[in-house]
Amino acid sequence: MTQRVLDVSSLEHGPTDSRALLWWGNLGMLAIEGSMFMMVLAAYLYLKTANLDWPPATVPKPDLLLPTLNLIILLLTLVPAVISDRAAAREDTRTALAAQWVCVLAGIAFAIIRGINMAHLGYKWSDHAYGSVVWTTFGLHSLHVVVCTAETSLLLTYSLFHPLVKKHLLDLRCTAVYWYFLVASWLPFYFVIYIEPWMTRKGS
Repeated sequence: MTQRVLDVSSLEHGPTDSRALLWWGNLGMLAIEGSMFMMVLAAYLYLKTANLDWPPATVPKPDLLLPTLNLIILLLTLVPAVISDRAAAREDTRTALAAQWVCVLAGIAFAIIRGINMAHLGYKWSDHAYGSVVWTTFGLHSLHVVVCTAETSLLLTYSLFHPLVKKHLLDLRCTAVYWYFLVASWLPFYFVIYIEPWMTRKGS
């Protein structure tokens, strides 16, 4: 019986870019999540046009200190995310992991500040339509921050006990793209929830 042996040692172990199915799967998931955020934003804008009193007069103008601090933290995560993404692309595992640790710490700080901010909004989700859509927005985005932080933490914890192989570099790159998404998805909501009320409403 003749046995044929195929030498595949020269083949690449696995791509870490758009040639990988996981790359497109990650982008597809983010597209779905992004459409969900767009629907929430559309609901906010629809309710704004359907209500003359928006935000309601009972809602105080938003305090900008904590939300702006959180926005700055979120924007700063772009730096380690880009560093991690590029390091993983050139197979520099050590740099990629170090940058991801910074993202995790930033995610934890963001979640804590978000929690404090939500506790002092001055209205509940059940008070009115404005409260419902704002709390829904906070809940969705906060959930994504927590999930991304937890996912990154799991990957980093794994790296402490097991050597990372090339396929894990793709995981690092996809996680970095997730951080990009977290930043981009929050920017329009920061404007409509925190900035626009100061531009359009008079009084306290």
